[in-house]
Amino acid sequence: MSRRNLLILLVTVVVSSACYLRGERNPFARYTAEGLDTIEQGSLEAVPNRELFDGAMRGMVGVLHKHGDQHSQYLNEAEANPLRSEIHQQFGGIGVRIGFLGEQHQLAIVAPPDQGTPAARAKLQPGDFILAINDQPTDGIKMSDVLRLVRGEPGSVLRLKIESPSESAPRTVDLVREVINTESVLGDRRDKDGSWQFRLESDPQIAVIRITSFGDRTAAEFANVMTKLTAEGVRAIVLDLRNNPGGSLDAAVAVCQMLLPAGKTIVETRGREQALLHRYATTADGRFMDVPMAVLVDQNSASAAEIVAACLQDHGRAIVVGQRSYGKGTVQQLLPLETGKSLLKLTWASFWRPSGANIHHAVGAPDNAKWGVSPDAGHESKLSPEEYKTYLDYREKRDGFGVIDETSHADPDTVAKLAGFADKPLQLAVESLQSKLNGKP
Repeated sequence: MSRRNLLILLVTVVVSSACYLRGERNPFARYTAEGLDTIEQGSLEAVPNRELFDGAMRGMVGVLHKHGDQHSQYLNEAEANPLRSEIHQQFGGIGVRIGFLGEQHQLAIVAPPDQGTPAARAKLQPGDFILAINDQPTDGIKMSDVLRLVRGEPGSVLRLKIESPSESAPRTVDLVREVINTESVLGDRRDKDGSWQFRLESDPQIAVIRITSFGDRTAAEFANVMTKLTAEGVRAIVLDLRNNPGGSLDAAVAVCQMLLPAGKTIVETRGREQALLHRYATTADGRFMDVPMAVLVDQNSASAAEIVAACLQDHGRAIVVGQRSYGKGTVQQLLPLETGKSLLKLTWASFWRPSGANIHHAVGAPDNAKWGVSPDAGHESKLSPEEYKTYLDYREKRDGFGVIDETSHADPDTVAKLAGFADKPLQLAVESLQSKLNGKP
């Protein structure tokens, strides 16, 4: 036998033995494969293997949910791609923000296009209505379908039918999708050119930095903004983590590294039976550890956002303002399946704040139990459901147009309501920082 054939035989034996041992360690893996094969060969109705696989994965994840792990998830290829785009902060698109405007709830451009993108070169403008996407009318369309149609492979063509208030007739534009980098660090409002203004109009010595999620580029974005603001003389920061669902643990740790002295625990991860897996701690004094800070959280601040808020609160680095956070104290790994086409989002650890408390809101835990991140004493500001809805409308218009008046393409009643809206949690955070800057306890 040749050396090459002998090598192939040995590799085959090793692989076969490994598969056999895995099956022997967990015979249910073998039984599952047998079940899939039996259905494929013997069912009266032929069922695609893809659907059988999806069903088996969702069934196993359903068992995890039954045992209290509500955050593990199976995502098929179509579901996995948007998550990858969110984490990597990149997708194939045209560089414009789209929403619904006016009494007719029409699909429209709601903010100036990002500079240098296909949308900017096509001269798309805020207030332009999108009548059709790839020749598909947009009447009654859902935002999930809008994203599916507008995003795509870089280099592919997107056709939009645009109706502009400044033009007599609709026009059709063909745009070539490019790689678009999404922002996760935003300011208080937009300028007319689409850039972010971080300083407060009412008190320019204080700036608002909003982190909407924690992705691959969040830490670099945060460092750049902090460097710019401190160089401009900003004396205090409101770190707004409201509506932040979390994201990358590494990004959350990197942000905390910039804000704390050396040797401070940021977060611990623990596995089964609360066995310590890893303790994340600062390795050097943070570049911005002396800048006074308040952190805003709400009922939708979760996971990585809670790690940051809890860490800064436990070390007395920042006042936490708002209302108790979501309470997601578990960590998920993204495990590729089918050579990366689909993903298993699997809970593998819990995280514990520097004080030693677990943030997680377990299924069935009462509201008076200790979970989540609660505001500091005297700094609770809870919005009613109606106030929260108004806040979301206010933020959407302010993020798109910077100001709320007739130029923001809202009806007069909406303009009147939003123009007088007071963001109470933000005001409370600003008042706390102003007192600190003025030397008051």
